[in-house]
Amino acid sequence: MADRELSTTGYLILGLLADHDWSAYQLAEQLGRGVAELWPSADRGRYALLNRLSDDGLVATRQEHTGKRARTIYAITPAGRAALATWLSTPVRPPTLEFEGMVRVLLADQGSLDDLRATLARTREQALAQREVFARYAAYISTTGGTFPERRHLFALANTFMVGHYEHIVAWTEWAEAHLASWPDTVSPATTHGDQVREMLAAGRDALPPEEA
Repeated sequence: MADRELSTTGYLILGLLADHDWSAYQLAEQLGRGVAELWPSADRGRYALLNRLSDDGLVATRQEHTGKRARTIYAITPAGRAALATWLSTPVRPPTLEFEGMVRVLLADQGSLDDLRATLARTREQALAQREVFARYAAYISTTGGTFPERRHLFALANTFMVGHYEHIVAWTEWAEAHLASWPDTVSPATTHGDQVREMLAAGRDALPPEEA
């Protein structure tokens, strides 16, 4: 059964168990510490996935008691470590983005200019808040080593990306708000602001290889 295809979330759980045995609740805590922003579906179906990992022999379980309360503790098995190592050697899938604010931007011609401005403002607030979260993670790991001190060099790589990601969103919202300043609505700029639209698209064109630009 262990040859069934495993989801990225499954490998993520194996990775968390690779250095520490956890209960399902403790795994949920770890998944909430910056992982959800990288993999939003990480906590979805967690219990069913743990059962599957156990059925496939990739994790082992044991019972621990605190007083009269019992909890199940999960530990990675040698087969689980082998499966994780094999997965890490395979080609990575392209990154994806789930961004409701951008969907609203794309459909903004069906709403008001105030709606669009509100979307940009809220997106900026959210990005600032998330940037602070990862900045605090960086400070915590720097001073304590974090929950996985043996992985802090890897967390440093990921944390720098996440801070930069949210900084990019903040900068983009400010850039977008500046361009909206002369728009009378969300419809007419397609024809009345042609020069501005071409200027905004120039950055995209500049990203093409020289032979295609």
